[in-house]
Amino acid sequence: MSKIPVTVITGFLGAGKTSLLNNLIAKYSDKKFAIIENEFGEENIDSTLVENIQSEDIFELSNGCICCNLNQELFVVLQKLVESKHDFNHLLIETTGIADPGSILASFISDPIIKSQFELDSVICLVDAKNVDSDLKKENVLSKQVAISDTILLNKLDLVNEEKIESILNLIKKKNQHAEIIKSEFSKLGNHQLLDQFSYKPENIFHHILGLETRMKGNFSENNHGIQNMLFKCDEPLDQMKIGMWLDAFLQFNQDTIYRVKGILNLAGVDNRIILQSVHTQIQATVGKAWSGDEKRESKIVIIGKDLNQEIIEKNLLDLKA
Repeated sequence: MSKIPVTVITGFLGAGKTSLLNNLIAKYSDKKFAIIENEFGEENIDSTLVENIQSEDIFELSNGCICCNLNQELFVVLQKLVESKHDFNHLLIETTGIADPGSILASFISDPIIKSQFELDSVICLVDAKNVDSDLKKENVLSKQVAISDTILLNKLDLVNEEKIESILNLIKKKNQHAEIIKSEFSKLGNHQLLDQFSYKPENIFHHILGLETRMKGNFSENNHGIQNMLFKCDEPLDQMKIGMWLDAFLQFNQDTIYRVKGILNLAGVDNRIILQSVHTQIQATVGKAWSGDEKRESKIVIIGKDLNQEIIEKNLLDLKA
């Protein structure tokens, strides 16, 4: 049996990883993907943001792909995928935005059982051109995500000027001189072929990793580098105008400490779920699929940042009910 190629998608919070995932699924429609979502928090809502998910546990997509959560050891999840009734010929792994993906890569490089069935194709790091300067200063893990990747997607170029782009390119090249850098807007691929390139070469990046480990040792707290997350759930409809005004003020006032807000919203008078995405102060709300008649209509909002006053935030969100 030929080995299954593995593409790992990494990048800091809000860089566009899930959008890239959807774009890859659309671009490579002839492939049968298995997708592993690795989410930071008590509940994974990113799997809901992957389009056309049908069921629970191992999710079946409308195009024949499957998706599951990395809520157990990677080895166990991979074995479940291999032993499932689903046929797939490429594995995509989306890592959580605040984690060093090194442990995932190590499994594919060193574990003999995993190596016998899977082969690393590439490690793609998305870089948010709008926020990379501030994120790099605050979060050492982003440096490591950049350093261990063989392909870097410099994303959200529509939000910056040419001078800023050149500055970012120089910054990236200082951290990783071996990676191919692809310019992108909205995580779109254009004519670039990201899969089946087998471009991951561990020997090219090990010296980067060792250098980073030396400089970064002791800088991380045990609580995910000081980053916290909270999940808000509400089964009563929210008021569209109230939540819009609150979110705008909340992000503006806390722009240095709130990195990411994402969610599925049940809004009063709206038949479809609303998909909420924000990075720092940038907010995007898109219309998702309609709520079915027997489906529980529930809002779920995940907030990721530092120094979260969960009690106050939850009280504010409860005040947004219609």
